[in-house]
Amino acid sequence: MTVIEQNPDLVLDVSADDYWNRYQLIFALYSVSDRAIPSAYDGLKPGQRRLLYQMYSSNLLPGNKPQKSSKVCSAVTGNLHPHGGAAMYGAAALLAADFQRVKIIDGQGAFPRIQGDIPAADRYTEMRLSPAGAALTAELADHAVPMTDTFDGEWTEPTVLPARFPVLLVNGAVGIAEGWATKVPAHNPREVMAACRALLAKPTLSDDALMELLPGPDWGCGGSVVGSDGLRDYVTTGKGSFTVRGTVTVDGRNVVITELPPGVASSTVQERIRSLIDGGDLPGVADMSDLTDRRNGLRIVVTPKRGHDPQQLVTSLLALTPLEGTFAASLVALDADRIPRWWSVRELITSFLSLRDSVVVRRSEHRLEKVTARRHLVSGLLVVHIDIDAAVAVIRGSDTVDEARAGLCERFAIDEVQADYVLAMQLRRLTKLDVIELRAEADKLDAEHAQLTELLESPKARKKLIDAELKQTAKLFGGAEFDRRTALDFDATPVSGAGGDDGARERKPNPAWRLDHQGILSDSHGDLLTGGLGWAVWADGRIKFTTGAGLPTKVRDVAVAPDITGLLASGVLPEGAHLALITRRGKVLRIDPATVNPQGAAGNGVAGVRLAADGDEVIAALPITGDGAEAILSTSAKGWKVTACSDIPVKGRGGAGVGFHPFAAGDDMLLSAAVSRTGFTRNGRKVRAENRAKSSSKGTPDGVVPAIIQ
Repeated sequence: MTVIEQNPDLVLDVSADDYWNRYQLIFALYSVSDRAIPSAYDGLKPGQRRLLYQMYSSNLLPGNKPQKSSKVCSAVTGNLHPHGGAAMYGAAALLAADFQRVKIIDGQGAFPRIQGDIPAADRYTEMRLSPAGAALTAELADHAVPMTDTFDGEWTEPTVLPARFPVLLVNGAVGIAEGWATKVPAHNPREVMAACRALLAKPTLSDDALMELLPGPDWGCGGSVVGSDGLRDYVTTGKGSFTVRGTVTVDGRNVVITELPPGVASSTVQERIRSLIDGGDLPGVADMSDLTDRRNGLRIVVTPKRGHDPQQLVTSLLALTPLEGTFAASLVALDADRIPRWWSVRELITSFLSLRDSVVVRRSEHRLEKVTARRHLVSGLLVVHIDIDAAVAVIRGSDTVDEARAGLCERFAIDEVQADYVLAMQLRRLTKLDVIELRAEADKLDAEHAQLTELLESPKARKKLIDAELKQTAKLFGGAEFDRRTALDFDATPVSGAGGDDGARERKPNPAWRLDHQGILSDSHGDLLTGGLGWAVWADGRIKFTTGAGLPTKVRDVAVAPDITGLLASGVLPEGAHLALITRRGKVLRIDPATVNPQGAAGNGVAGVRLAADGDEVIAALPITGDGAEAILSTSAKGWKVTACSDIPVKGRGGAGVGFHPFAAGDDMLLSAAVSRTGFTRNGRKVRAENRAKSSSKGTPDGVVPAIIQ
């Protein structure tokens, strides 16, 4: 037997454990610094920063025509951000949501109005920068911030934006990374700007004085802060928990919910109320109606039974539902070296002010360079204008341009740059009026040069300018929509003294865990996990199965994984079903869950399908059985196909899958995929399910719908 010699160049002098741990560390650092945690300086995550920069570069400014959202997000992911377009559109939709304290993006179309709303597909919406968004990018043309190469080296991008206001404090942020999590509440923009100006004028401002200017959070969703416990710890240390409550009032015999605490969706509240009614914990409820609309906003009406006190029902709702809960603030942000740490509110404002100082310095240096160059040219032209006839004589007496340049330099004691400018001068510049204009320009340039020099040399002058710019920026927030929305009810008392982030207090733990499509494990919404196996799939090809074992005793909802960024879908897999992962490049991987070890709440999934290197991603995760008429409908730009699930082989995880959608010429990307247990019909006629090798049909699948069992 021939023994093949090992190539020593392919052998790593490191243990497998060390090798794996190193790359785990690399991924963890990447997740922290390039995805989930915002910068303390401009207050933005990398994805948000790149989105705003792309919109600025595309001239999507206030007053200009908006652009299709799909086009904007595709440009971001193609040029700047090495992640999927779906995640980018989600970030854009959040920046355009009505419940944001300050809308950074002016969205046209059905963007989220209340928490939990799902935006319309990116092909139906348009976007441009709002006035506040434009204020975050306004000084990019002045070289006000450092630039760096993009991930592929083809473009450059700003390391931070020259933000005119501290967007992190104004809009807040939520992010989960490897070992770090940030949760910053939103604040009133007027109060934030006042605090910035006060700390600029007096950096030693006391904590009490700072809290008078910035008394507490102010979310766009409204609600109230109950009591004052934890607020001072939050302001001074960046860590603190305080109670938040939605707005629940009694209107006649009805209890009306019009505002929710931050991060709580309307569907979560309603499903929790229904669960409590079914479980007998709210016996006094006769009916619940959702009267929410896009014009009037949130309105959930709960009607008590005859003989039951509506005010007592309010107390029960606050105690047993997410309408009241604890907001555990964690002001984690990246420092100048992109290292995460905790910040106090004072430190975050100070970091923003240091950004403004650096912006003024870099902006002034760039402008001073241009002023100095122009000053030099104008001074040379003024010297020549003193004896313009001599200049004309030198030029006319020269045989070549080089000779004329040398003659001007010698005759008027100017340098070659000035001489070239004289040679390029038009004849109309010889008028007396132009001389007057040149002298006026020279005086103006001298004054600007002195002003810029003072800014670069004097911190006091820069501080005065920064204050004036902060005052000017504050005018953006003069409208009624920027009045305080969240009430600060310091004298009120929480309904109960303890609870989780979802606000439910003294809840009875329910072992029947549920899992929804957004990757949230709960006892109140989603599909029952006890009836099957929980699954989650990420766009990058990762997959996770879970049984719910090891999950904590329920006091709040739990994410299916520590990092659900990029999660495509999740759900509960019926007994005996397999999971089909569909990729953008027309491949499918059918996985038997029995071959994958389930993970607990701490697991971030394992490799599911191996993707192609050219922008491939998972676009659909479909539970299938392969029985009967079950089939998959796949659609691309130029064709569509119905494939029999029984023709898709079972493969182990980590493979590239098999091709099932042969593309037509000029077509190489799937747009969507869906499964039907009964097959598909078109205009009432059965569509034949083909095998994997069968070519796709040209055109669009108009009229193709799941078959209805008669």
